[in-house]
Amino acid sequence: MGALAAEIVAQPGRYRGDHALNSFAAVGPLARRLISKQGPLDVYGPLKELAAADGCIVLMGVGPEKMTLIHLAEAMAGRQLFRRWANGPDGKPAMYETGACSEGFNNLDPILSVLASEAHAGESRWRVFPARGTLAALAAAIRSRPELTHCADPFCSRCEDAIKGGPILPSQRNTRSS
Repeated sequence: MGALAAEIVAQPGRYRGDHALNSFAAVGPLARRLISKQGPLDVYGPLKELAAADGCIVLMGVGPEKMTLIHLAEAMAGRQLFRRWANGPDGKPAMYETGACSEGFNNLDPILSVLASEAHAGESRWRVFPARGTLAALAAAIRSRPELTHCADPFCSRCEDAIKGGPILPSQRNTRSS
């Protein structure tokens, strides 16, 4: 997403996941370790590993609706991430985990604002968040107020499903009430 991501993907020595819907890419000494944690049904594995390594998330000129880490916080809060079918690296359809609607993530800004360090690059506002602490704070907020992540569309089925805990998977049909 954007010029910086394109530049990272173009770097020699970069590592990129092969998730068909949300692949991550990284450069640097931890790149291989981070990216190796991503799988079709562990889309946010690199973010878990980043948090475990005391890494940070940087929002550069964008708001919380672009913070992929919040999808991981949703999962940590007990939500089942969504499943989609896409062609894998072998060209065959496979099931992949992905996040739901993120348009309501701006509602989390009051929580995020106390966790951020802020700087400006020209007119661009940059905010840096400690991944581990941010995940913990957001997961707690989502657990206590699930509707907090709902977007402005009162009929958004992706938000409604996420708030109810995510999609019901075949293995959960008899163990989860509707």
